[in-house]
Amino acid sequence: MSRARIAVLSAMALGAVATVAVTGTSLVSPSLWLGPCLRDFTSPISYQERASPLATLRAPVGRGEILLCYGRPSMRQRQIFGGLVPFDSLWRTGANEPTRLSTNRPIILAGIPLAPGRYSIYSIPTPDKWAVFVSRSTQHWGNDISPAVRGKEVGRADIPTASLTAPVETLTVHAQQSGDSLLVAIDWETTRVVLPIKAVP
Repeated sequence: MSRARIAVLSAMALGAVATVAVTGTSLVSPSLWLGPCLRDFTSPISYQERASPLATLRAPVGRGEILLCYGRPSMRQRQIFGGLVPFDSLWRTGANEPTRLSTNRPIILAGIPLAPGRYSIYSIPTPDKWAVFVSRSTQHWGNDISPAVRGKEVGRADIPTASLTAPVETLTVHAQQSGDSLLVAIDWETTRVVLPIKAVP
């Protein structure tokens, strides 16, 4: 068997494993993914050469946990919101592949109930708020937010923006506990958006 054929079969096998539904109390081993994200073997650029590296946020929520995988673009002296990321336009909420959320327990994200599974998160930024959308489509590429992707939406939430005192060069997602909620903050340029996540009792 040729090396090329072996590589293709290996990619298909990894894809099959990574698309297994998330159930019970644990996730399919992230060691087969790049974070919780299925590797995109169609990418013409290697992961080591990417200008916007992929990152993973892992955090407990109640008796379960979430994994958030996202691309980390940088400002590089560019205007971001209202410039590189136009206002009132759909955005992948990161770079490269869509931002993806995995949960192994039922949760409520900004008022949107989510069953255990994998989702993509995209948004429509405006100066004062972001419309945040959650979709069951996770295999599409980045900003290709087609009618098929939108047809798998499970909910939408409007999240107010907050201003940061100092600019954040590279998009960063971090989380902290606040009472019974996990607050997931998305920081970039001088904008912060916070997504509250709660476990379903």
